[in-house]
Amino acid sequence: MGRKKRTEQQDKNHSEQEGTVEEQFADQAENETGEEREEAEGENWEQEREELMDRLKRKQAEMENLRRISKKEQAEAREYALHDFLSRLLPVLDNLERALESARSDDNIPEAHLDGLKMIYRQMIQILEQEGVSAIEAEGTPFDPHCHHAVMEVESDQQEPGNVVEEMQKGYWHRERVLRPAMVKVCRE
Repeated sequence: MGRKKRTEQQDKNHSEQEGTVEEQFADQAENETGEEREEAEGENWEQEREELMDRLKRKQAEMENLRRISKKEQAEAREYALHDFLSRLLPVLDNLERALESARSDDNIPEAHLDGLKMIYRQMIQILEQEGVSAIEAEGTPFDPHCHHAVMEVESDQQEPGNVVEEMQKGYWHRERVLRPAMVKVCRE
């Protein structure tokens, strides 16, 4: 009986150990599953973080592009408005030049008035030059349809065919853009 009891005890101990071993395997499997789960979650978090960082960078690039485009559009709008204003100012300059010519040829105009007109004319030319306005060269130059507007063709022994013979109205550049083409007479070919 002692022996039987011992065997039963051993079986019981053995089954407890097996249970313990099984539990250990289960715990170990559970721990491994938990570690794998944590690792998978960590990878998911990392992937999500990378996606969010990528989206953030794209949004920042979009904002920078919008700022750049907006700045460019504002500069173009200012340039267009200035160009438009300067082109509306040119007839005033033309009339001032006519007034000066008329005052120079009239002896009844006091010298002080003529000097005043000259000062106004110089000041206006100076302001236009500061804004990038310059006169288009016309007389004696080859006709250029980009900056000359041919009003008529004439015969001339003084100019080569295709050259501008006479400027009827001054033309002006605004920086590199034609503000107003020069009205000219061109030597017939």
